[in-house]
Amino acid sequence: MSELDITVDGIVAAHAAIPPDMRGTPLLSLGELVLKDETATPIGSFKGRGTAWYAHRHAAATPLVVCASAGNFGQGLARAMAAEGARAIVYAAETANPMKLDRMRALGAEVVLAGRDFDAANDAARAHAAREGLPFLEDAAFAEIAEGAGTIAKEMTEAGVEPDAVYVPVGGGALVNGIGTWLKAHAPRTRVIGVVAEGAPAAAASWRAGRAMPGEAVDTIADGIAIRAPVQAAVEVMRRVVDDFVTVSDAEIVAAMRWLRRETGIVAEPAGAAGVAAARRDGEGRAASVICGGNVAPDRREEWFGA
Repeated sequence: MSELDITVDGIVAAHAAIPPDMRGTPLLSLGELVLKDETATPIGSFKGRGTAWYAHRHAAATPLVVCASAGNFGQGLARAMAAEGARAIVYAAETANPMKLDRMRALGAEVVLAGRDFDAANDAARAHAAREGLPFLEDAAFAEIAEGAGTIAKEMTEAGVEPDAVYVPVGGGALVNGIGTWLKAHAPRTRVIGVVAEGAPAAAASWRAGRAMPGEAVDTIADGIAIRAPVQAAVEVMRRVVDDFVTVSDAEIVAAMRWLRRETGIVAEPAGAAGVAAARRDGEGRAASVICGGNVAPDRREEWFGA
Protein backbone atom coordinates (compact mmCIF):
# COMPACT_ATOMS: atom_id res chain seq x y z
CA MET A 1 0.00 0.00 0.00
CA SER A 2 1.34 3.44 -0.87
CA GLU A 3 1.13 6.16 1.75
CA LEU A 4 -2.20 7.49 0.55
CA ASP A 5 -3.80 4.48 -1.06
CA ILE A 6 -6.87 4.93 1.13
CA THR A 7 -9.32 2.09 0.53
CA VAL A 8 -12.73 0.94 1.67
CA ASP A 9 -11.22 -2.43 2.57
CA GLY A 10 -8.66 -0.60 4.69
CA ILE A 11 -11.44 1.19 6.55
CA VAL A 12 -13.18 -2.13 7.25
CA ALA A 13 -9.93 -3.63 8.53
CA ALA A 14 -9.24 -0.55 10.63
CA HIS A 15 -12.64 -0.80 12.29
CA ALA A 16 -11.92 -4.37 13.33
CA ALA A 17 -8.52 -3.41 14.78
CA ILE A 18 -9.47 -0.24 16.67
CA PRO A 19 -10.03 -0.72 20.42
CA PRO A 20 -13.74 -0.90 21.28
CA ASP A 21 -13.55 2.19 23.49
CA MET A 22 -12.39 4.27 20.50
CA ARG A 23 -15.31 3.39 18.21
CA GLY A 24 -19.09 3.21 18.32
CA THR A 25 -19.39 6.84 19.44
CA PRO A 26 -22.87 8.37 19.88
CA LEU A 27 -25.03 9.59 17.01
CA LEU A 28 -27.29 12.49 17.94
CA SER A 29 -30.26 13.80 15.96
CA LEU A 30 -31.28 17.42 16.41
CA GLY A 31 -34.03 17.96 13.88
CA GLU A 32 -32.48 17.77 10.42
CA LEU A 33 -28.93 17.78 11.82
CA VAL A 34 -27.17 14.55 12.76
CA LEU A 35 -23.99 14.71 14.84
CA LYS A 36 -21.31 12.09 15.42
CA ASP A 37 -19.85 12.78 18.87
CA GLU A 38 -16.14 11.94 18.89
CA THR A 39 -15.66 13.80 22.19
CA ALA A 40 -16.98 10.62 23.83
CA THR A 41 -13.72 8.70 23.30
CA PRO A 42 -11.13 8.21 26.09
CA ILE A 43 -8.94 10.95 24.57
CA GLY A 44 -11.81 13.31 23.71
CA SER A 45 -11.32 13.18 19.93
CA PHE A 46 -11.40 10.95 16.85
CA LYS A 47 -7.62 10.84 16.57
CA GLY A 48 -7.31 7.55 18.44
CA ARG A 49 -8.95 5.70 15.54
CA GLY A 50 -6.30 6.24 12.88
CA THR A 51 -3.39 6.10 15.30
CA ALA A 52 -4.60 2.74 16.63
CA TRP A 53 -4.74 1.35 13.09
CA TYR A 54 -1.29 2.74 12.30
CA ALA A 55 0.22 1.31 15.51
CA HIS A 56 -1.46 -2.05 14.93
CA ARG A 57 0.21 -2.32 11.52
CA HIS A 58 3.59 -0.70 12.15
CA ALA A 59 4.58 -0.44 15.84
CA ALA A 60 6.44 -3.77 15.88
CA ALA A 61 8.72 -2.61 13.06
CA THR A 62 8.96 1.04 14.15
CA PRO A 63 8.85 1.10 17.97
CA LEU A 64 9.77 4.81 18.16
CA VAL A 65 8.19 7.44 15.90
CA VAL A 66 8.25 11.23 15.71
CA CYS A 67 5.30 13.49 14.93
CA ALA A 68 3.98 17.00 15.47
CA SER A 69 0.60 17.69 16.97
CA ALA A 70 -1.64 20.44 18.26
CA GLY A 71 -2.53 17.91 20.93
CA ASN A 72 -5.21 15.45 19.87
CA PHE A 73 -3.17 13.51 17.32
CA GLY A 74 -0.33 13.30 19.82
CA GLN A 75 -2.66 11.88 22.46
CA GLY A 76 -3.97 9.29 20.05
CA LEU A 77 -0.50 8.28 18.89
CA ALA A 78 0.92 8.13 22.42
CA ARG A 79 -1.93 5.89 23.58
CA ALA A 80 -1.83 3.65 20.51
CA MET A 81 1.95 3.18 20.53
CA ALA A 82 2.00 2.46 24.28
CA ALA A 83 -0.66 -0.22 23.78
CA GLU A 84 1.74 -1.92 21.36
CA GLY A 85 4.76 -1.55 23.65
CA ALA A 86 6.16 1.34 21.59
CA ARG A 87 6.74 5.09 22.03
CA ALA A 88 6.19 8.45 20.36
CA ILE A 89 8.11 11.73 20.43
CA VAL A 90 5.63 14.55 19.88
CA TYR A 91 6.61 18.07 18.88
CA ALA A 92 4.14 20.82 19.76
CA ALA A 93 4.07 24.58 19.50
CA GLU A 94 5.12 26.65 22.49
CA THR A 95 1.59 28.10 22.39
CA ALA A 96 -0.15 24.70 22.45
CA ASN A 97 -3.09 23.95 24.75
CA PRO A 98 -1.45 23.09 28.12
CA MET A 99 -4.11 20.51 28.93
CA LYS A 100 -3.35 18.65 25.70
CA LEU A 101 0.36 18.77 26.45
CA ASP A 102 -0.18 17.29 29.91
CA ARG A 103 -2.38 14.52 28.52
CA MET A 104 0.16 13.59 25.85
CA ARG A 105 2.81 13.22 28.53
CA ALA A 106 0.45 11.22 30.76
CA LEU A 107 -0.17 8.80 27.90
CA GLY A 108 3.55 8.16 27.50
CA ALA A 109 4.71 10.62 24.85
CA GLU A 110 7.95 12.55 25.07
CA VAL A 111 6.77 16.11 24.34
CA VAL A 112 9.13 18.68 22.82
CA LEU A 113 8.04 22.32 22.44
CA ALA A 114 9.29 24.12 19.32
CA GLY A 115 8.09 27.25 17.52
CA ARG A 116 5.06 29.49 17.79
CA ASP A 117 2.60 27.45 15.71
CA PHE A 118 1.89 23.93 14.50
CA ASP A 119 3.80 24.30 11.25
CA ALA A 120 6.98 25.39 13.06
CA ALA A 121 6.65 22.39 15.38
CA ASN A 122 6.06 20.16 12.36
CA ASP A 123 9.26 21.42 10.70
CA ALA A 124 11.21 20.77 13.91
CA ALA A 125 9.76 17.27 14.22
CA ARG A 126 10.65 16.45 10.62
CA ALA A 127 14.22 17.67 11.20
CA HIS A 128 14.56 15.60 14.40
CA ALA A 129 13.37 12.46 12.64
CA ALA A 130 15.81 12.96 9.76
CA ARG A 131 18.68 13.69 12.15
CA GLU A 132 18.06 10.59 14.27
CA GLY A 133 16.98 8.26 11.46
CA LEU A 134 13.48 7.80 12.92
CA PRO A 135 10.12 7.49 11.14
CA PHE A 136 8.31 10.84 10.80
CA LEU A 137 4.56 10.39 11.05
CA GLU A 138 2.60 13.26 9.49
CA ASP A 139 -0.98 12.21 10.02
CA ALA A 140 -2.49 13.37 6.72
CA ALA A 141 0.30 11.67 4.76
CA PHE A 142 -0.44 8.11 5.88
CA ALA A 143 -3.32 6.00 4.60
CA GLU A 144 -3.82 4.26 7.94
CA ILE A 145 -4.61 7.52 9.71
CA ALA A 146 -7.28 8.42 7.14
CA GLU A 147 -8.68 4.90 7.09
CA GLY A 148 -9.09 4.99 10.85
CA ALA A 149 -10.96 8.27 10.52
CA GLY A 150 -13.09 6.73 7.79
CA THR A 151 -14.52 4.29 10.32
CA ILE A 152 -16.64 7.22 11.55
CA ALA A 153 -18.49 7.26 8.23
CA LYS A 154 -18.77 3.46 8.27
CA GLU A 155 -20.58 3.64 11.59
CA MET A 156 -22.85 6.37 10.29
CA THR A 157 -23.99 4.56 7.15
CA GLU A 158 -24.40 1.27 9.01
CA ALA A 159 -26.72 3.13 11.40
CA GLY A 160 -28.77 4.28 8.41
CA VAL A 161 -27.44 7.85 8.37
CA GLU A 162 -27.06 9.01 4.75
CA PRO A 163 -27.59 12.78 4.85
CA ASP A 164 -27.72 15.17 1.93
CA ALA A 165 -24.40 16.64 3.06
CA VAL A 166 -21.79 15.98 5.73
CA TYR A 167 -19.68 18.90 6.98
CA VAL A 168 -16.19 17.85 8.03
CA PRO A 169 -13.55 20.05 9.75
CA VAL A 170 -10.32 20.02 7.74
CA GLY A 171 -6.78 20.63 8.89
CA GLY A 172 -4.32 18.29 7.21
CA GLY A 173 -7.13 16.32 5.59
CA ALA A 174 -7.03 12.83 7.13
CA LEU A 175 -10.54 13.09 8.57
CA VAL A 176 -12.24 14.34 5.41
CA ASN A 177 -10.26 11.95 3.20
CA GLY A 178 -11.26 8.93 5.26
CA ILE A 179 -14.90 9.97 5.53
CA GLY A 180 -15.04 10.93 1.87
CA THR A 181 -13.54 7.63 0.72
CA TRP A 182 -16.19 5.65 2.57
CA LEU A 183 -19.12 7.84 1.55
CA LYS A 184 -18.22 7.88 -2.15
CA ALA A 185 -18.51 4.08 -2.07
CA HIS A 186 -21.45 3.61 0.31
CA ALA A 187 -23.49 6.84 0.17
CA PRO A 188 -22.58 8.51 -3.13
CA ARG A 189 -25.53 10.92 -2.98
CA THR A 190 -24.13 12.49 0.20
CA ARG A 191 -22.09 15.60 -0.57
CA VAL A 192 -18.82 15.84 1.37
CA ILE A 193 -18.15 19.44 2.44
CA GLY A 194 -14.79 20.38 3.91
CA VAL A 195 -14.83 23.14 6.53
CA VAL A 196 -11.87 25.41 7.29
CA ALA A 197 -11.49 28.38 9.60
CA GLU A 198 -11.27 31.78 7.93
CA GLY A 199 -7.92 32.25 9.61
CA ALA A 200 -6.52 28.97 8.27
CA PRO A 201 -7.88 28.50 4.73
CA ALA A 202 -4.94 26.64 3.15
CA ALA A 203 -6.73 23.33 2.70
CA ALA A 204 -9.60 24.97 0.84
CA ALA A 205 -7.27 27.01 -1.37
CA SER A 206 -5.22 23.90 -2.10
CA TRP A 207 -8.30 21.86 -3.01
CA ARG A 208 -9.42 24.55 -5.44
CA ALA A 209 -5.97 24.86 -6.99
CA GLY A 210 -5.35 21.13 -7.17
CA ARG A 211 -2.00 21.45 -5.43
CA ALA A 212 -0.68 22.28 -1.99
CA MET A 213 -0.88 26.04 -1.56
CA PRO A 214 1.03 27.35 1.47
CA GLY A 215 -0.85 30.10 3.25
CA GLU A 216 0.22 32.93 5.47
CA ALA A 217 0.51 32.65 9.24
CA VAL A 218 -2.66 31.17 10.71
CA ASP A 219 -4.98 33.20 12.95
CA THR A 220 -7.82 31.19 14.46
CA ILE A 221 -8.93 29.80 17.80
CA ALA A 222 -9.42 26.40 16.12
CA ASP A 223 -5.95 25.02 16.81
CA GLY A 224 -6.89 21.51 15.68
CA ILE A 225 -7.36 22.68 12.08
CA ALA A 226 -4.84 25.55 12.08
CA ILE A 227 -2.31 24.63 9.40
CA ARG A 228 -0.38 26.74 6.89
CA ALA A 229 -0.23 24.07 4.19
CA PRO A 230 -1.52 20.52 3.64
CA VAL A 231 0.68 17.82 2.11
CA GLN A 232 0.32 17.33 -1.63
CA ALA A 233 -0.72 13.68 -1.37
CA ALA A 234 -3.63 14.63 0.89
CA VAL A 235 -4.73 17.33 -1.54
CA GLU A 236 -4.82 14.80 -4.37
CA VAL A 237 -7.21 12.60 -2.37
CA MET A 238 -9.34 15.58 -1.36
CA ARG A 239 -9.78 16.44 -5.02
CA ARG A 240 -11.41 13.02 -5.53
CA VAL A 241 -13.57 12.73 -2.43
CA VAL A 242 -14.55 16.27 -1.38
CA ASP A 243 -17.37 18.05 -3.21
CA ASP A 244 -16.88 21.56 -1.85
CA PHE A 245 -15.20 23.67 0.81
CA VAL A 246 -16.62 26.42 3.01
CA THR A 247 -15.10 28.70 5.62
CA VAL A 248 -16.37 29.67 9.06
CA SER A 249 -15.33 32.56 11.26
CA ASP A 250 -14.13 32.26 14.83
CA ALA A 251 -17.34 34.01 15.92
CA GLU A 252 -19.43 31.36 14.14
CA ILE A 253 -17.35 28.62 15.75
CA VAL A 254 -17.88 30.04 19.25
CA ALA A 255 -21.62 30.36 18.58
CA ALA A 256 -21.70 26.69 17.54
CA MET A 257 -19.76 25.67 20.66
CA ARG A 258 -22.27 27.47 22.86
CA TRP A 259 -25.20 26.01 20.93
CA LEU A 260 -23.82 22.48 21.31
CA ARG A 261 -23.38 22.88 25.03
CA ARG A 262 -26.86 24.34 25.44
CA GLU A 263 -28.64 21.76 23.26
CA THR A 264 -26.64 18.60 24.01
CA GLY A 265 -24.37 19.23 26.99
CA ILE A 266 -21.34 18.52 24.80
CA VAL A 267 -18.30 20.71 25.35
CA ALA A 268 -16.59 20.90 21.95
CA GLU A 269 -13.26 22.53 21.25
CA PRO A 270 -13.22 25.08 18.40
CA ALA A 271 -12.05 22.65 15.70
CA GLY A 272 -14.65 20.18 16.92
CA ALA A 273 -17.44 22.69 16.41
CA ALA A 274 -16.29 24.06 13.03
CA GLY A 275 -18.29 21.58 10.98
CA VAL A 276 -21.35 22.14 13.15
CA ALA A 277 -21.06 25.89 12.58
CA ALA A 278 -21.07 25.39 8.80
CA ALA A 279 -23.88 22.82 8.87
CA ARG A 280 -26.14 25.11 10.93
CA ARG A 281 -25.42 28.06 8.65
CA ASP A 282 -25.44 26.39 5.23
CA GLY A 283 -27.09 23.01 5.60
CA GLU A 284 -30.16 22.34 3.48
CA GLY A 285 -32.20 19.20 3.92
CA ARG A 286 -30.70 16.56 6.17
CA ALA A 287 -27.14 17.46 7.16
CA ALA A 288 -24.52 15.82 9.35
CA SER A 289 -21.26 16.76 10.99
CA VAL A 290 -18.55 15.26 13.16
CA ILE A 291 -17.81 16.83 16.54
CA CYS A 292 -14.20 15.82 16.15
CA GLY A 293 -12.76 16.96 19.48
CA GLY A 294 -13.63 18.27 22.91
CA ASN A 295 -10.36 19.14 24.63
CA VAL A 296 -10.93 22.73 25.70
CA ALA A 297 -8.16 24.52 27.59
CA PRO A 298 -9.43 25.34 31.10
CA ASP A 299 -8.34 28.98 30.82
CA ARG A 300 -10.58 29.50 27.76
CA ARG A 301 -13.79 28.02 29.19
CA GLU A 302 -15.06 31.25 30.73
CA GLU A 303 -14.32 33.20 27.56
CA TRP A 304 -16.09 30.72 25.30
CA PHE A 305 -18.82 29.32 27.55
CA GLY A 306 -19.17 31.85 30.33
CA ALA A 307 -18.21 29.26 32.95
